[in-house]
Amino acid sequence: MRKAEIDALVRAHQGRARPVAFFHVLRQPALEPDDHAFLSEHIEELGTSDLLRWRARCESGFSGPVIRQLARLAIRDPAHFQHEVLSEPRLELDEEEWIELADLVRGKVPAAIYERVLARCRREPVRWEAGFVLSPGAYRGPAPLLDGDELDGLDAERPALRDMPVAKILAARRAGVLSLDDGALAALAMERARGSDEDWSADIRHFPAALRDAILEKARRTPRGNERANLLGWLEAHGVARAALMDIALGSIRAGGDAYAVLPWLARQLTTRAAWDRHGLETFSALMSRRAFSEIGELVTLAWSEAGQGGKEISRGFLEAIQVAFALVLLGMAREALLAGRQAGAMAALSALACLDPPSRVSRAVHELRRVPGASPDVAELIAVNERLVKHSDARDASLEGFVAALHAIADASS
Repeated sequence: MRKAEIDALVRAHQGRARPVAFFHVLRQPALEPDDHAFLSEHIEELGTSDLLRWRARCESGFSGPVIRQLARLAIRDPAHFQHEVLSEPRLELDEEEWIELADLVRGKVPAAIYERVLARCRREPVRWEAGFVLSPGAYRGPAPLLDGDELDGLDAERPALRDMPVAKILAARRAGVLSLDDGALAALAMERARGSDEDWSADIRHFPAALRDAILEKARRTPRGNERANLLGWLEAHGVARAALMDIALGSIRAGGDAYAVLPWLARQLTTRAAWDRHGLETFSALMSRRAFSEIGELVTLAWSEAGQGGKEISRGFLEAIQVAFALVLLGMAREALLAGRQAGAMAALSALACLDPPSRVSRAVHELRRVPGASPDVAELIAVNERLVKHSDARDASLEGFVAALHAIADASS
């Protein structure tokens, strides 16, 4: 990266160098002179993991600043150095680097730690087979529909409907104690959906198809996220169109409802590339409107898990669709911020966008940001960074790691 690009990213993160190193500089496969200069200038702000990632991107014989900083960390905090460096099984330093490190810490760290460093000078580095570091597992959450108690204390006489919740009315109807046709039952349920605070979750599996419209109304109105999730599950099982159910779920999120409660249901709707292409943008937009960063991460993890059920391989197109949806959300945020004169907001969105690897079809939307008036030099620089990154992208490098980095970058820059 060029110094001007790095400086613009630092300003996007309120002057903090480490997020720029973590989210941007050290995610590059190779470093340029300006990258090394930036890391050297801010070496005291880097953590042990940052230093080891920097070392992995240094050409042979040019890792001196990293080794000297590791030595300073060992002298300053031997216990941390032992845990983060000496106990890292995949750590590979060259023989000369271990020797230099041993020379720098000799007599300045506990003997046991020095002996462990010295021992590394006399053995070949361990070679590890390549493999995925992150492998999301299958999510096994609670069942979407809750079991409820059967009718309790039902009298042989016809009960007063005004005093009975819908669940007990249905139980009485099933038991033959109450005679109520479907039309009357649907009208009563609609009245309750609009005007009562009953929770239908526990007995929703017993609700007949005749109550479909009332359940739709209840799903829109309930203040309880768990109840909404259960009602959505019933509606889905009874053939209600996904688009209509997505409108209910996302509408509740935009209105400030409990997003976490509906995440498992949402994830089950987003298990294919086609689903992400159709609903990904509106889903991310709704969650971003509430600054629900952790919920976004949870949603993608759950969707990934659902898509991989039964050992199915996650396609590159699935990842590409997630990245495209998130990229378009970030571009929309940048545009809105520029139109409102909020340079910091535009920089935050563009910083996060630079973490992604969307396909080149996103490049036009990036370029069109230049038409929005009022962009500061830093914003213009970050637009240029993203133009360069997206122009030559074919999404082959799209990864879950890139999405997570973008999510953390927008959360950090917006804090």
